Amino acid sequence: MMGVCSMPSVLINTEQVVLPSSSTSLLQFLREVQGLTAAKPACNGGDCGACLVLLAELDQGVLRFRAVNSCLLILSQVEGCVVITPEALVAGKELTPVQQALVEQGAIQCGYCTPGLSIALTAALLNGDVLTDAVAGNLCRCTGYGGIRRACAVLDAQFPRQPRSFDEAVTQGLLSAAVVRAMQSAVEQWTSERSAGDTLDLAGACGFIAGGTDWSVQHAHREPDLPVPRQLQRQSALQGISVGDTHIDIGAAVTLAELQSCDELTSRWPDIHRMLEYFAAPGIRNSATAGGNLANASPIADLAVLLLALEAELVLAGLQGRYRLPLSDFYLGYRQTALAPGERVERILIPREPERRLCFEKICRRPHDDIASVNSALTEDTSQKSGCFGRLSFAAGGVGPVPLLLTRTAATLESQPVTVASVRAALALIADEIAPIDDLRGTARYKAALLRHQLIAHLVRLHPSLSLPELLVCRETAV
Repeated sequence: MMGVCSMPSVLINTEQVVLPSSSTSLLQFLREVQGLTAAKPACNGGDCGACLVLLAELDQGVLRFRAVNSCLLILSQVEGCVVITPEALVAGKELTPVQQALVEQGAIQCGYCTPGLSIALTAALLNGDVLTDAVAGNLCRCTGYGGIRRACAVLDAQFPRQPRSFDEAVTQGLLSAAVVRAMQSAVEQWTSERSAGDTLDLAGACGFIAGGTDWSVQHAHREPDLPVPRQLQRQSALQGISVGDTHIDIGAAVTLAELQSCDELTSRWPDIHRMLEYFAAPGIRNSATAGGNLANASPIADLAVLLLALEAELVLAGLQGRYRLPLSDFYLGYRQTALAPGERVERILIPREPERRLCFEKICRRPHDDIASVNSALTEDTSQKSGCFGRLSFAAGGVGPVPLLLTRTAATLESQPVTVASVRAALALIADEIAPIDDLRGTARYKAALLRHQLIAHLVRLHPSLSLPELLVCRETAV
């Protein structure tokens, strides 16, 4: 495998094994090769959480735990990780505190979803995360969710919300001593074996993936000889979030979970955290990356719409070197980007100035874990003259072949008085900048109406003095 030091994965409950670089899913490898069947196949799309496993890997010298969907990971993506399956959580005949709480609170019936729930809750306790958030992607068709919520409440009362050391994890019964010894041994090995070989051979690449959450859905029935894209998730040039004088600099391999926990982003723009809460399930957010969400080129990519409104730039890297490109110039057509062969997204740059407010809206069939019918984001410069709209940036997804920046609509409002008449003029222009189609997420007419409704929602949030009843009349008139 190119790009990272070739190291084995440690698979708890078996001898140490080297996972081959292949397109086989981790779930298939666990069940059919290793005979570890606690992680369950169900949706094969990251929607249910039945196949969750726990990955432990070094992140800047610190061991980090991630509950991930094994159905979406290919084997080469877990190179250099400790893979902890649900079997490894059982310490002899004793139940762990997580399993005990699930049993006592009536959260178990057929048991198919129980291993995934155990993994999700164990990871949350190890990391100090909110328990109810951690199981938001775990579906249960038998017991309902009352018992699961009660189990979360019991565990919350039993365990303070804080990250746990190895010793604490063992003494509190969350991990067995054998599991911890295996992890510590792996950490020593990784520390000694990681080298400066953090380069990527771009020549002849058949493509790149980082989190792979969408690639695996598109290639759910993989052929044995399917070419394996080059892995990017451990490239140091694609890691980390830094705040400079002019930009917030985000590595393309930063996961959506890492974005969600970045205080600089979420304190400046709280809607980023709110948007990511509705972005798929926690297991997906633990794997999916910022750069992958952009390069996948979905016309309804939530992050692409949000970053368009924030006027982000991309740093692209390839055989010809590095260069910067505005995100608004990145999308050329349906599923087409400006990336040349061998190029990849390396960094995402969000301007820190001017100071701006951000609103994000998303309409989908179910509130959580779903793809939008229409999504949109609006930013406004906070230095505007009192009583007038400031400089606006308005982006939308689901209403064209690519995520769109609606420049004419935004420009119509800029510097205009905050009145119903100004909004009416902007609503009349939206139809000229979008090209929705009829599909399973709604008719073109419905999507156009949704976008007008979302623009009204943005503007009322930013300017509460606007009359909502009058604006809703404007929306219906524009249909």
